[in-house]
Amino acid sequence: MRISIILIGFLLFYTEVFAQRISDKKYLTTDYQLVVDNDVFTLKIKQDQYYTSGIFPAVRFLRDSIRNTKVITTFQLNHRIYTPRKVTWRYEYQMDRPYAGMASISGINEYYFPTNQYLKVHLELGWIGPKTLADKTQMTYHGWFGMPPPNGWDLQISDAPIINIYGTYLKTWYSVPGFELNTETNLSLGTIYDNVRQEFMIRFGDFKPITSSALTGGLLGNRRLHYKQKEVSEFYLLYAPGVEYVFHNTTLEGNLFNDKSPYTEQAFPWVFQHRFGMMLSWPRFDFGFIAYFRTHENEKAEKHDYVGVRLNQRF
Repeated sequence: MRISIILIGFLLFYTEVFAQRISDKKYLTTDYQLVVDNDVFTLKIKQDQYYTSGIFPAVRFLRDSIRNTKVITTFQLNHRIYTPRKVTWRYEYQMDRPYAGMASISGINEYYFPTNQYLKVHLELGWIGPKTLADKTQMTYHGWFGMPPPNGWDLQISDAPIINIYGTYLKTWYSVPGFELNTETNLSLGTIYDNVRQEFMIRFGDFKPITSSALTGGLLGNRRLHYKQKEVSEFYLLYAPGVEYVFHNTTLEGNLFNDKSPYTEQAFPWVFQHRFGMMLSWPRFDFGFIAYFRTHENEKAEKHDYVGVRLNQRF
């Protein structure tokens, strides 16, 4: 935990200094972002389940444009925890998926094209397994909040490196005031997640084009004007159904090469997902709330839902 705090502080300081050197101060050049995923936001206060926790602090800064294409670079820390349906389960015969803990860092480039298309390229490096101390982390905060102690961490996915690349491509096909239709394609390849997902996204309300919207964090580069913070610049709802094909999922199936995990499950190849969300944006601040509903990821598991909350502050 201390190391994470030091890294976050260093990244905030470094990127703020760097952004100020390369950018005109008349424009918003730096963005501090925090994304928190948790099934507790679904009001399941006494239950952790499946993908139960994800914390992603990040610093984003505007780079020089390339052929009229805006580029934003991000440094991000990642921490994820996976558990079975009931953390009180202790024995393998009770489990419906393994425990898994992940800690990593990411470098991300986002490209905002003038043709109203968006591309995100993401490299993640880190570790999965007991060395991340995710077991002690979860036991500690469960004790703080009076939640049931997790009993099955001795059956967690074994140690392995995280080397994963991700790509996201978003395109608008139809847009009129108050309504928009987009497609989003996601590809993941590496030692942890190997899958491809296709989604259709509908937005309703008062929104901006995807390349200058809070949807993609595309507001960096706007002029640094003295707006009143109460002035809402975007307020919309979104719905995105999608289908995912899974080649391999290390959090379920263990290490892609020479796995030594004490307990694993076979991942289902087809997973369906629905996203429902709301986004509010002001000139310098964004708030997003997205609920995820996913079908069974393996034979023993149930359907799963969780909520992601996103906060952005621009400078």
